[in-house]
Order: sequence, then C-alpha cells, then structure tokens
Amino acid sequence: MLIGFNSGEIRSLRFLAPPPPKDQRVYESLIRDRYADLSGAFLKLYPASDSQESVLTTARDAMYAWTAERLAIKQTALGVPAFLYYFDHGYPAATAARTPALWPKVPPALSETKLSAAMGDYWAAFANSGVPRADGQPGWLPYSTDKSYMAFVDSPIPGTHLLPGMYELNEEVVCRRRADGGIAWNWNVGLLSPPLPAQVPGCQ
Repeated sequence: MLIGFNSGEIRSLRFLAPPPPKDQRVYESLIRDRYADLSGAFLKLYPASDSQESVLTTARDAMYAWTAERLAIKQTALGVPAFLYYFDHGYPAATAARTPALWPKVPPALSETKLSAAMGDYWAAFANSGVPRADGQPGWLPYSTDKSYMAFVDSPIPGTHLLPGMYELNEEVVCRRRADGGIAWNWNVGLLSPPLPAQVPGCQ
C-alpha cells in the first residue's frame, strides 16, 4: 500500500472547518470543555496562539492524516509493506488558483520538474513492483516501528515519526467515541466536537 496526505488538505475545503473564535481564551476554553483530560495534548498540537491554522490542521489530521497513518499501521501489522507520504510543496500558480478547473501545469523551473519527475518515478515503480523507487533519489522505507515516511517538500526527504502525537490523540478520541457507540467518529472535531467520553480500557 502507498498512502499519504497533503499538508493543505482542508485549505480548499474550508466549509469543513468552523471559523475560529477571535479571542484565544474562548478557543482554549471550548477545547478544554470538549476534550477534557485530552485537552492538554490537543492544545499542544493545535494551539490557541494560531487558532486559524489550528482549526485547519485539526480537520486535516482527523480526516486525512490519522486515517492514512492508521492504514499504514494496520497494513504493516498484517505483514504487508505500507509506504506513507506527506506532500508539503507549493508554488505560486497553484497557491493562487486554489481549486482551478484544470490544475496548473508543473512550472518549467528545474526544481519543479525534478520534483515532479521524482514523484512520477516513485509512483511508477510502486505500480510495477510494489516498492517506490526513483533513480538518484532517497530510498523510501516502508512504515515500521520508527514510523518511516517520505516527505515531498522541495525534494523528496525521508523521515520518521510524522507529526508526533497526532496519531495517538486522534486514535484515542476515535476509540472512546466508538466505545460510546453514539458519536460520529471523525467529522465533528476540534471546536465542533461533542464532549469527549470518559476513558475506557483499551483506548490508551
């Protein structure tokens, strides 16, 4: 499996995220009410000091980042390699267009064409052999205990432990909701979250 997400998943889908309060104290108070004993971990990842960004990344992580990493974890547990990626690259035409009818072509700059070619090579090799490879580019290790992933920034950069704490927080929130049995598990997050159910065995 090859799976991942983009750093800006929600930026073109802002209707999925609520407007942040103008007052940081209101944001923090709402989160503490909703996340109870997990509010400290939540606010460390999604701080009130940048509530606009925090609202976007809260929704991104619950709907894309957590689900992608969970698939990688479950696939790995079955003994089948999973390759996790994080795309965090932009350029002016794409940023300005947001969601155009036809996505802007790759700019002719050498750095852009090299990144595009590298990604194409990784994906083509994966489709051919089940292992993403690209000539002259870093090796892409499968997800494992060190949580290996490949970041696509200005070039491919391998890393470990993507977004520390993100998976663990969202996993526990969803686990408690599922144990409760009456709460939708991933859309109503952050400022839209209902009160978090109490701790239960097996959800830590």
